[in-house]
This record gives sequence, C-alpha cells and structure tokens, in this order.
Amino acid sequence: MIPAWLADKGRLVLALVLAVVLQTIVTSQLPILGVTADLFLLLTVLVAIARGAGVGLVFGFAAGLTADIVFLEPVGLRTFIYLLVGYGVGWYVEEFGLQSAWMVVILAGTASLLSQAVYGLFQFITGSAGGLLAMTRLQILPAALVDGLLAAPLYLGLVRLRLLPRPDAGDPSFR
Repeated sequence: MIPAWLADKGRLVLALVLAVVLQTIVTSQLPILGVTADLFLLLTVLVAIARGAGVGLVFGFAAGLTADIVFLEPVGLRTFIYLLVGYGVGWYVEEFGLQSAWMVVILAGTASLLSQAVYGLFQFITGSAGGLLAMTRLQILPAALVDGLLAAPLYLGLVRLRLLPRPDAGDPSFR
C-alpha cells in the first residue's frame, strides 16, 4: 500500500510531467492571439489554489525550474517568478477562499499578467526586447487573456484525472 503523502507527491510530479509533454508538443504549436499558453504557470496557480501557499511555493519553484530548462533560458528568473506566484495565489485562497468558480479564471489571468509584466520588465531592462508598450500589447495582455481562459478547463481536467482534489462542494462560499 502506498502512503497517502507519497501518492499525493506522485500526482504533483505526474502533473508536472504532463505539463512538459503538453507544453512542448501541443501548446507550443498552437498560438492563440499570437501567444502560447504557459502551462507551467497555470499549473502553479491551480496547485496553489488546490493545496495552499506552502505547496504552491514548492511547486512553483519546481515548475519554474522546469520551465527555464524546457524554454532553454537562463535558470532563475522564471523559477523566482513562479515561486512567488505559487505562494501568493495559495496565500490568497487560504486567506479569502474562492468566492466563486470564476475566481480560478481571475486568479490565473492576474497571475499571468503580473508574471508576464515582471518577465517583460526584466527583458526591457536587460535590453533583450523591443519597446515596453509594444511588448505589453503583443505579449503581456494576450498571454494573460489566454492563460486566464485556459485555467478553468485545465482545472476541471486535472480534477477529473484526480491529479488535483475536487473543490469542496459543501462550502457555501464556492459557487
């Protein structure tokens, strides 16, 4: 018999492996509004919503490190950003709960907007990108919209695959 804590960690590792496969094979080939969805960020948000700030922080670190490696970028920036996103979203949900199912979409879109803005600002400061306004119009805002809209179906899929726990249906604050 597998201990519950080991099965729980195994589900998270499986979700991360699934994100690597989907990001590299499917998502990277299907741009929407000129951008591709960032499944590593979305998964960090969804794990933080389901498991809280502590697990969100650790998973954000692992997802960010994996994203840095998969995207062949210098290790550290995405790792740090996703770590903060995992903790921040988890803290918010622990503190205020999910007032409605739409909060999943709003939290994912907001996290994507903020993480893309920080990443874009870093690119602007280091001089490796074009103008900040063009970057905002062409990358940051479309990416936040795509990530936000993809969050709900991805969350439902992960719950159906039993990689994430179901939201508490008995909780009157979750509609």
